Amino acid sequence: MLTTEDIKKELAQQVEQYADGRFDSFFKYCSDTARVIDSIFNDQKIRFTQPRALNDPLESNPMMQFDDPKTRYKVYYFNGTYMPSIETFFRVQVIESQINAYGILSLTKIPNSFTMWSQYANGHRGFVLELKNDFGHNASMKPKAGDEYPVKKMEYVDDYAINLDHLVNEQKEIPKEVIYNELFFKKTSRWAYEYEYRMVRPLLDHPDYSPPKTNIPYIDTNIYLFPFAWDCVSSVILGGNMSTENRRLIAEHCEKRNIPLFQACIIRDHKDWFGKPSTVYLASFDRFSSKEAILQARPQSFCTDTISLGNHGTIKISKITDLPYYKDYEEIVEPLYNGLKSDKK
Repeated sequence: MLTTEDIKKELAQQVEQYADGRFDSFFKYCSDTARVIDSIFNDQKIRFTQPRALNDPLESNPMMQFDDPKTRYKVYYFNGTYMPSIETFFRVQVIESQINAYGILSLTKIPNSFTMWSQYANGHRGFVLELKNDFGHNASMKPKAGDEYPVKKMEYVDDYAINLDHLVNEQKEIPKEVIYNELFFKKTSRWAYEYEYRMVRPLLDHPDYSPPKTNIPYIDTNIYLFPFAWDCVSSVILGGNMSTENRRLIAEHCEKRNIPLFQACIIRDHKDWFGKPSTVYLASFDRFSSKEAILQARPQSFCTDTISLGNHGTIKISKITDLPYYKDYEEIVEPLYNGLKSDKK
């Protein structure tokens, strides 16, 4: 059973793990839309997203550099026709013609980031999947043939630029793995707080993917959902602002599959690792005295103070009028009691 002292100790541990990125698992923040919940919990499918569909306009979009400064950004004119600059030509041929054939599974080592719960879980209304450290070994995550896809840590840089002249090998070629590392596993340092890891896979793995029949660059806006096995999942964390309907729905799915559940609580009186006000505390369902009470609780209950989460005992009353706040609030208290009583049925 939770006590205030337990919570304070666990908060300190979680903030320390946050600081070092020392969670062993990988975490996937998810929205609470019906489409996302249905695809994860009913269809057992997860999205691999094309770079141009992600939220960073600089995603796979570095500055292009070459050793010869004289030709930078200059267009060419031949026989009445303007030809693109060297930067534009190679951006189209090396980047735009390649990246949309790949999907990205964005993960993190940080499950208790207030900012990421806000950004990627619809204002703390969504949920987080905890994936096992070796989830990439699972057959559902592997290619049709060949080695499994690696899960690689992102490199964060202040100047996101590539010099193609420096990437060319002795055969005057740019190795595929070299350019892919530059495009898929580097981001600007403004995103460093995410501690992101990625798995990248070709969309050719998906039965509905149809590559273009020409080399003309394109932007694919389709949604590609890939199957995953529940053997990959260690737990599910429910957002502090999640609706009671979604909390109960997801809890039922997890109970069928013996997936442990955690409840994220927004703690107002505790700063996070960045020194910012409020943090996110992850509490196992097993630590609460009543699972049903958690499922019934309104979202506002999980935006709280440290001490209020502890076990403070129960005062038994013989009639509703014994409540210290009943007088002058009968019109509120009576419907509240009836609603809570109805929820238990």
